[in-house]
Amino acid sequence: MAVHHPSGRHPAAAHTGKALAGSGRSGAHPDDIETFLVEFDPLEQRRQIREGMEAAIIERVAKDLLHVPVQTLLANLNLPSSTILRKMAREERLSPAESDRVARVLYVRQLAVEVFEDPALATEWMQRSNAELGGLSPLEVLDSQPGYDRVREILLRVIHGVSA
Repeated sequence: MAVHHPSGRHPAAAHTGKALAGSGRSGAHPDDIETFLVEFDPLEQRRQIREGMEAAIIERVAKDLLHVPVQTLLANLNLPSSTILRKMAREERLSPAESDRVARVLYVRQLAVEVFEDPALATEWMQRSNAELGGLSPLEVLDSQPGYDRVREILLRVIHGVSA
């Protein structure tokens, strides 16, 4: 599972008490997407994924970041709807595999924001059909590591000015 931090930054800050996974640390609760991306270094991100993010992150990513229904996000990530909705209702954590798929969305969106310099454009790009992805949208291929790798490669080529 080789998910990479989108910008290559490795912030020195550990975390501020907010957590996406129940870590046993005080103040752990399901929220801050930005904390995961900005304040956690890659090893802390790995720990959060392995322990399982709180299922509530699904709704935050779907509604707040991507502006899509939860069901759309679940379908695109090939996550079982009934299982995830049950975990959300019971305030449970996602499995490491489920958390990894959510993390891929967070990483790609952050990288897309860096590329397009606009969160709305980044979100739109993630949902738009892409010829380099066989007509699928970037969001549709994030259910697997090879799909994530391909989307990341496309964005990195844009950053480095390499044409298709």
